[in-house]
Parts: sequence; structure tokens; C-alpha cells
Amino acid sequence: MPKKKKRTKKVKYYKAEFKIPESTKKRLRGFCKKHNVTENKVFRRALREFLEKNHFHQEHYDMQVAPNQMSIFDLLEDTTLKTN
Repeated sequence: MPKKKKRTKKVKYYKAEFKIPESTKKRLRGFCKKHNVTENKVFRRALREFLEKNHFHQEHYDMQVAPNQMSIFDLLEDTTLKTN
């Protein structure tokens, strides 16, 4: 019996709108005609390249511990020093 094909995960799209001046729109249309691409493709490519260049993703930062904060290991060390 042939194996069942796995379903591909659906991609979620969001609508984004913003305003640009008329002169920019004319330049964009000229670029799109010259390079045979749509305006949406230009926007998506520019946004993807910007985000890759600037690394706008969440990063894990180490938590800074205050110097007066006690640690479990401090307590264990104190008790072992007192018993020896």
C-alpha cells in the first residue's frame, strides 16, 4: 500500500497597507515594467532583504543578576564551609 502524502503546512498571509507619494508610485511602476515584476513582489523582496540585513528577530539575552542577590550555590558553599 502506498504511504499517504503529508499535508503541507498552510502559510498565513497578512494584509499590509501604506501610503506612498505619487512620484514614488511612478518610479515603482517604471521599475516594475522594466524588470517585468509586480509591485507586490518588489515590496516583499525589499522587506525580506531589510529584515535579513537588520536581524529583527527575538534573541535570548542572559539575565543579569544583581550583586546582592543570593544564589542556591552560595548557601550550599556556606554550609559545607561551616561543617568542615
